[in-house]
Amino acid sequence: MTSLSIVIVSYRCWQRLDTCLKSIQQQSLDFLEVIVVDNHSNDGKIKEFMLAHPSVQFIQQEINGGFAQACNKGASIAKGEWILFLNPDTILEPNTLSLLIQKTNTQPDWKLIGIKQLDEKGKDTYPFGLFLQWWNVWPPIRSIQRLIGGKKLSKKEWSAHSVTYPDWISGSFVLMRYADFKTIGGWDPQFWMYCEDQDLSKAAASLGWKRVMYNDIQCVHSHGGSSRINPKVKAITKSAVIISNFKYIRKHIALPGRWIAQATLLLMTIINLLIALPFSSTKRQMVTELLYNRR
Repeated sequence: MTSLSIVIVSYRCWQRLDTCLKSIQQQSLDFLEVIVVDNHSNDGKIKEFMLAHPSVQFIQQEINGGFAQACNKGASIAKGEWILFLNPDTILEPNTLSLLIQKTNTQPDWKLIGIKQLDEKGKDTYPFGLFLQWWNVWPPIRSIQRLIGGKKLSKKEWSAHSVTYPDWISGSFVLMRYADFKTIGGWDPQFWMYCEDQDLSKAAASLGWKRVMYNDIQCVHSHGGSSRINPKVKAITKSAVIISNFKYIRKHIALPGRWIAQATLLLMTIINLLIALPFSSTKRQMVTELLYNRR
């Protein structure tokens, strides 16, 4: 019997979540449970939403503890042999999950599994990447890295193959055996938003586990559409990227490379903010977030 628990972390994205849950209803598995962790939306809509989805288990957080903490919270009550961490702004094609688990059951060395993700216009979002290193913090360096590496490091080339093995896969869709999730110790809650997927993949890599993109199966992912609409949320999101990068560098990059990476990231952040500060309310809100809301 194939049993799967799906954990979805949600924050004020009810319409997208509703669409996601309806696509999950089109999946055929022996046992399928859905756990939605509401990260303190606090907008008065959850009770009505719960009534509309009686088969879904809801966990209401009293605070917004971030993505990683909420994933762990949902996983703590999961009963499936497999566990899928899924973003609420994804849409699954019918039978996606049964086909994926059928494939992974033949590949016991696949530990963290992702699939191809397309945006609403059908464009590949490339939900994977290379680990952040002390020497590639500056984005142009990563571009040069891919240029020198040629097709071996091209995201387009990676995505064109049926199976590829990137350094990390996106937390927007990551499938694991539940026993492996427990072995790896779950998500690190210090990452409030962003870099938690790189961190999880880094932990898997330390155990010699394969992180796999299976590109023969795909889903739709609107890729944070809500954060582009609300200026305050957009500022919080961009600030979280910076903070999480610093945390990742501190955790995973040894000295003296850590100092170089931190100095590079700090200089990039200061220059970016100073240039745009007089013209962008988002940048001004980012400064407030970085100075006073250190998540």
